[in-house]
Amino acid sequence: MTRGHALVVLVACVPPPRAPVAYYEPARPPAPAIDMTRAGVVVERHAEFAFSGGRIELELRRDGDHLYEIARDRYAVGVVIEWELADVASAGVVALAPTAGIARLPPAPTPDGEGAAVVLTQLQLAAPDGRYRPPVVTVHARFGDPLARPRPYAYRLPYARGTTFAVLQGFHGAFSHRGSNEYAVDFDCPVATPVLAARPGIVVASFDGAQGSGTTPEFREYGRANFVLVLHDDGTLGEYMHLAPSGVKVAPGDRVARGDPLALSGNTGFSTTPHLHFQVMTAGEDGRSARSFPFQLAVAPDRVEEPVQGRAYPSWE
Repeated sequence: MTRGHALVVLVACVPPPRAPVAYYEPARPPAPAIDMTRAGVVVERHAEFAFSGGRIELELRRDGDHLYEIARDRYAVGVVIEWELADVASAGVVALAPTAGIARLPPAPTPDGEGAAVVLTQLQLAAPDGRYRPPVVTVHARFGDPLARPRPYAYRLPYARGTTFAVLQGFHGAFSHRGSNEYAVDFDCPVATPVLAARPGIVVASFDGAQGSGTTPEFREYGRANFVLVLHDDGTLGEYMHLAPSGVKVAPGDRVARGDPLALSGNTGFSTTPHLHFQVMTAGEDGRSARSFPFQLAVAPDRVEEPVQGRAYPSWE
């Protein structure tokens, strides 16, 4: 018998690749959105553009290593602001969003009320030790909703029946009725002439603490002239300016009818002579300018016209 040799071949068995295992993971609820207007704690609060009826309130809030600059309108009329944060790098913070811009602030429900907060920008602490100082915020502002447009209306002459005053400067007047004041009218009223409402509305802001007048640029600011602003039902504002010191007779929130007394005329702000400045206006889009609108006066029971420079108008109502 012949012995044979059995050949044994060993073959390595490689398991087939495994299919990936799908593990069950429950759905996660969405992360709650951070309300940056309420985040963290308030570390600084101050006011700008403050007159009778409200102010613009600026608030810096800190949440961990993040800071939020917030703005809020406390007037019962919207405002547009141009804002800027200065010296951000030296304040020990890093900007996570633009440090300058334009914002529309919604109105408060009442004078000196609380309008909805608007986040201007977001910052982060730069130093490991967390040291910083609040950046300086500069603000320019204008009253009104830039989307407001006037509806046709025959405005009353804004002074008492039986008195007559000429138009010193009309629409497009060469002295100062350009840009924001393009469609203003100046009546040649002596100081302390009673100023009456040309149209019904609600008083939303006023100021009568200014003294003196001049023609240098600083006299163009709201705080250098006394004024009353009346919000009309179409969203435009009636602006009565250059009023006498301590001469305002109404308060923000007052509802005034056509012909109601508002103030006494004067000679404050950007002015060379006593007069009453009246215009129909709202804020421009840039936070610095206003937009004025042409309007018509009821100059007689049967006649309505745009004011004409040099013409005298007797008040008949």
